[in-house]
Amino acid sequence: MLKNILHRFSGQTAPIPASQDEETEEQRKARTAEHWSQNQAGSDPFSADVYWRAVPAIQRRHQQKATAGSGHDYWVSYCLATFLGDRLPVARMLSVGCGTGDLERDLFNLKAFEHCDALDIAPGALETARAQAAALGAGSIDYQLLDVEHVTLPSAHYDAVWFNGSMHHIRELESVCANVRQALKADGWLFLNEYVGANHFAFDQTQCAAISHAFALIPPTLRYSFVQGSYGQVQHQVPLPDPLEVVKVDPSEAVRSQDILQVVQEYFDIRAFNACGGTLLQFLLHGIAGNFKDDDPQAMRVLQMLFDIEDGLIESGTLDSDFVIIAATPKPSETAR
Repeated sequence: MLKNILHRFSGQTAPIPASQDEETEEQRKARTAEHWSQNQAGSDPFSADVYWRAVPAIQRRHQQKATAGSGHDYWVSYCLATFLGDRLPVARMLSVGCGTGDLERDLFNLKAFEHCDALDIAPGALETARAQAAALGAGSIDYQLLDVEHVTLPSAHYDAVWFNGSMHHIRELESVCANVRQALKADGWLFLNEYVGANHFAFDQTQCAAISHAFALIPPTLRYSFVQGSYGQVQHQVPLPDPLEVVKVDPSEAVRSQDILQVVQEYFDIRAFNACGGTLLQFLLHGIAGNFKDDDPQAMRVLQMLFDIEDGLIESGTLDSDFVIIAATPKPSETAR
């Protein structure tokens, strides 16, 4: 399965916009930190009216795929039960790119750890994370303003390391994976919930055409926009991303996402690989997600049609899954790479 997922990007590199090369690393990091301090989980860009995966029906589908149909309703509880099991609570966990801290609070509520370190570069997001952890009484979570690309993690220290939608923001994948591998105990686990599609969303012609054709099948009554500036208007074209604009907003967005699977395999042995789709749906429903409500039978029928189209294209090998769940164990240092 993993070979099929990797084939699309083998030997390819998505174009890197020139604007990135005109900035220093410090300037890129500062823009990224500001962006994620302002655009936190729960803010308008991630509302159920705009953001595809905030739609309840899509979230249920995502979790079913993320947990490999195991009956768990959440990828985190699936990972804990399947791979850590009787070891819980473990001594130490690490969350990289923690943002506002949803993952760590969930792990705390699930009694998964005795202590959890959580790193991010966005001070605004960390402020929110610390406040919400304090309100929960989760003093065992230590939030730190640190860049994983420029810090050496303690050796053989963690029982589990988590990336919850954060590895696709990392440019230095090789050094970070090597760092995380040495920071895990010999029996430790790496857990990823990640976007692994094209860099900066520079989709190829096949994927763009599939998204556009599927969008054309959505009735106008389900294409009312919830985006500021076009609110209430019927959206006539799918908002396919412009990689140059993606970089302007956040230079770290999907900076080397298409390399994640290959690099992870160099440092870790993948024990579970759950394809979650999203290849069409992520941008197909952007800005119109709020039209797809559980209590609207027509909307649910159309949404199921879109699910079937995406599933069919992925199952046939025409497209690959852009979102995956991975559970992996560290390779011995002498065999890594």
